[in-house]
Amino acid sequence: MSHDTPNPPRSATSGNAARWHMLCAAAASTALAACVTNPPAPSPAPAPAPASATTGAAAPATSSAAPRAAPAAPTCETLPTMSNDKKVAVGAAIGALSGAVIGSQIKGNRTQHAVTGALGGALVGALAGSAFKNDIDVEEQADGSVRLKIPGRLMFASGQSSLSPGFQSTLANVTTTVKKYCGVTVRVVGHTDNVGDRRSNQSLSDQRARAVQGFMQNQGMERMRVFAEGHGQDEPIAPNTNEEGRQQNRRVEVYVRPPAS
Repeated sequence: MSHDTPNPPRSATSGNAARWHMLCAAAASTALAACVTNPPAPSPAPAPAPASATTGAAAPATSSAAPRAAPAAPTCETLPTMSNDKKVAVGAAIGALSGAVIGSQIKGNRTQHAVTGALGGALVGALAGSAFKNDIDVEEQADGSVRLKIPGRLMFASGQSSLSPGFQSTLANVTTTVKKYCGVTVRVVGHTDNVGDRRSNQSLSDQRARAVQGFMQNQGMERMRVFAEGHGQDEPIAPNTNEEGRQQNRRVEVYVRPPAS
């Protein structure tokens, strides 16, 4: 006798399948309704492409050129010319102020006269307010430069190379005058007496000349317009046999040269 489990009635199996198909149909109907009643939002339309030469649309005219800058103001002046009458007056003024002889030493061509006379006059003006104006010789040289011969005692303490504070305003005025004229250059030369050994005197004269050079550069004088050198004890202008002569030999000479004509 067989104990196999009997199969369910066919009618029951068919009923389950029918219910399954009904559930699937209902789910599909619900999903379709959702798609119809809630459609996805449309994507935004792309922005129109800018007009280009290929589309034939003209772009608005724009100017790419930067506004033209105004010309820079000149940083220096041209030395003025000077008539013969004015040169004589300058010579007299310099003689009265500092014992110079510019008026009687004008040589060379007329153009150089005018340039040198104007430069000498400008330097006299720079020294006019100085307490040391009567101690500084201003003299025109044969090469067209103007020499300022300055006693060392005005500028430096004995044996020292630091510029005396009391003389700095005078040197600043000279520098301001010189640097404003285009092409004017300066050569600073230091000198000593013969007291001490030659090497020490040479070194001291170098250091003093460089001190003047450095001060003028710090006042705005371009580096390539001011030069310095020391001549030690080799170029005395008075005998070194007494203190008066040695004092004259201890000096700094500043040669101010106008631009080449």
